[in-house]
Amino acid sequence: MAATVEQGKQQGQKLSSVLPGPELLAIPGFDFQRASITSAALSDVPSDVIIKSRIRYGSRLSACKGLLLEYSKSTTIHGIRYIFEVHRPIYEKLYWLVLTCTSVYFAVSLIWATYLKWQDSPVILGFDETLVPVHKIPFPTITICPEIKMERNVFDYANVSRLIWDKFQQNEDFSDINEEDLQRMAATMHICDSDVATRFAPLLSNLRSGLPPLDVSETLVDLTISKNVTGPFCRWNGRFYFCNKIFDFVATDEGICYQFNGLRPKDIYRDERFVSYVDPDVVSFDDYFDADLPPLNKITGNWSLDTGFVDQGQNSYPQRTIVTSVRNGFFAFLQGLEHNYDYDCRSFKQGYKVFLNSPESVPLTSNNYILVPHGSEVMVSVLPNYVVSTSNLHEISAEKRQCFFDDERALRYFKAYSQSNCQTECLANYTMAKCGCVKFWMPKPLDVPVCGVAGIACYNAAQDELNALLQNQTMQKTVNPNVKVMCDCMPACTSLEYNFEISRAVYNASKTIAAFRETYELTDSIGSRLTVYFKEHQFTAIKRTILFGVSTLISNCGGIFGLFMGISSLSFIELVYFFSMRICGSCRDRRKRQAIHPIFPEDKQEKDQSISAPN
Repeated sequence: MAATVEQGKQQGQKLSSVLPGPELLAIPGFDFQRASITSAALSDVPSDVIIKSRIRYGSRLSACKGLLLEYSKSTTIHGIRYIFEVHRPIYEKLYWLVLTCTSVYFAVSLIWATYLKWQDSPVILGFDETLVPVHKIPFPTITICPEIKMERNVFDYANVSRLIWDKFQQNEDFSDINEEDLQRMAATMHICDSDVATRFAPLLSNLRSGLPPLDVSETLVDLTISKNVTGPFCRWNGRFYFCNKIFDFVATDEGICYQFNGLRPKDIYRDERFVSYVDPDVVSFDDYFDADLPPLNKITGNWSLDTGFVDQGQNSYPQRTIVTSVRNGFFAFLQGLEHNYDYDCRSFKQGYKVFLNSPESVPLTSNNYILVPHGSEVMVSVLPNYVVSTSNLHEISAEKRQCFFDDERALRYFKAYSQSNCQTECLANYTMAKCGCVKFWMPKPLDVPVCGVAGIACYNAAQDELNALLQNQTMQKTVNPNVKVMCDCMPACTSLEYNFEISRAVYNASKTIAAFRETYELTDSIGSRLTVYFKEHQFTAIKRTILFGVSTLISNCGGIFGLFMGISSLSFIELVYFFSMRICGSCRDRRKRQAIHPIFPEDKQEKDQSISAPN
């Protein structure tokens, strides 16, 4: 018996020398000879002792299992500790495994749905919380394009065109036709109806061979009816003006038009030489003829669509109004002289096409217009459509939010980005690439010429091709989102458009003048009246905001993880810690212990058996 006790003491000393540490101190009454750590008595050994023994002294596989057990015991993720706990019965582990897997399934499903919503609709359009007064935005730029394109006393288009066509039909010589008339005839082909240009353009191209180059824009301006004849007088903001003092000539696809409250070309284009014509007259709103009214203050500060009016008073650039009434809006008396009526160049419509647009954009004549017939009074009540975007939308891609900020999309010719400016530049570039020239009203590089009469068919075909191409690409993009649309002219994130309502009535200028006991020297004139004013003092802007941003996505995912699994951000940090830093630290400690207490093969086998415990 004494010998057995002595052997037990020696065995205990040997194990103590190999496996030091307070965790493996001999349990009172435990016989190391008759029992090992794999016996039934392990149920009484604390789990921490087993876990640390595996990590420190077990094999690599055993150490990994021990580290996993340590993580499951410490983690805040619900259910994990019950699945991997050492002494927990197997049926409880299965119970918690099923519940944990179910929670993970629902959490992943809801997070995936949230992610898809963030991908598909991260932006929402809604009404702004506060009303916007009309003096915060500029009055619309009004472009008036008369259907009468030429002053007959300067150039009789009808007679010259019929003379040329008759000589062509009879194969006669064209030598008796004035060279200047041929030049003017060639210029008018750019603004006449397409069927007229198709008939005359090839003929004129041959007749003009050897003639000097034609400045289309300057020629059309020379033929256009002067501003003070088309618009004898106007009223703006309660002050009366001669219309020629506040109108600019501007080149559009409709020809030479009159424009009110537009920005100067130097403020629209990066270089005003990109356009072929710039009106030399400078508008001054101090040129009113009401002597009793005080002069306006000088224009200071600046304006842009993003910043609005900065340090500007009532006399601002562009102009704005404070009062929404017919008297404080824009009014123009327009007159058409019957001897100038022309049915040979243009269609049967007679009157004026009126376009409303934001000052920083060029008018698109393909958009909706207001038709003001001769002998009519048209009143246009304007309701702004103002869209603003919050600055945090920059974190969402332009493709998702479906708009461009001004600093995201730089145009080649224009200073400010807008959808109409982008479309104009796209058409100009496509025309230039196809024809080597552009139409007289399009912006262009300085070294690119304006198309002559021989290029009319080319730029008309280019416009039709571009429209068909954009339509096909847009339809394909609805099926395949990876299809790229040429030019990609999405709306601007901050945009200003003008919706309008029209009221029209018959206007008899002669009877109105007679009722005022006045006389009018032009007997063949037919007068029209155009009035444009804001409908309301204030309006509701539209705000583009983030519906699902990155922060919203993270918070929603965090809430779902917390509800179903109890996971927080520290839970992920804890996971990274245990399977990176903790592993490295355990490996370093194991190497140090092996260097101090080398383990012989026969001792290693006995030690692995002694620290193996049931799961």
